[in-house]
Amino acid sequence: MNHETLNTLIGKWSSLGAGFNTARDEAGDIDLERLLLDTARQTPKMARLFIMAATWLRTYGDTIAKHRLNRLIDRELEPECQPILGLLLDTAQQGTHPPEFDTVLKHLSSEASPRPLFEALCRSEKLRELARRRASALSRKWGLWMQPIEFKEDAIRPASWMMARHPGLRIRADFRGDLRASILAALRHDANAGESESRLAELAGGSRSQVRNGLRNLEITGRVIAQRAVGANRREVRLVEGM
Repeated sequence: MNHETLNTLIGKWSSLGAGFNTARDEAGDIDLERLLLDTARQTPKMARLFIMAATWLRTYGDTIAKHRLNRLIDRELEPECQPILGLLLDTAQQGTHPPEFDTVLKHLSSEASPRPLFEALCRSEKLRELARRRASALSRKWGLWMQPIEFKEDAIRPASWMMARHPGLRIRADFRGDLRASILAALRHDANAGESESRLAELAGGSRSQVRNGLRNLEITGRVIAQRAVGANRREVRLVEGM
């Protein structure tokens, strides 16, 4: 990734209320789950990105669609980035009860060849050794040496500010990231997700029966519309405008 990609990533986090020293603020609907994948890819270049993302996740982890995140990890996240995402999510959930991301962490593996998390500490053997000595127990678990961090709660915008800019996150928070949140996220962000229930199940990360049950609730509450496709033996699903 180049500097422009990093700037775009920071702009998205800023739009969600994470405090960065930048005037850039990416507008539009943000795909939270793919944002986490991109954050894992970019974290080695910027320590503050890890700290701010972990703090945001600690505060607003209920907005993450866990089933869909698991699916994206399995299909889109490079193996070398999986330990980084694991350390990020594990750090964010420390001290929370129940742990917010345990179901996701089961999909992630630690680094086989332990090393510093941040690229700046890989430039010499002296820096590598310093990183190893100062590494936290949690970072050693994931094979990515990093000192313990301090969460920056005072650098995160309040929920009211974030929800005003991204009202779709309110529904995700209400669902606490369950399969219904993954269904809505897949319909919004994944191409042709609503062409059939089987396609939706594949992209949302649930079984056909689980997705069908979730759709039943979403239909009752007026968040989606499901109807028989013309000339086909399948149901098409679409989001209700504004959801």
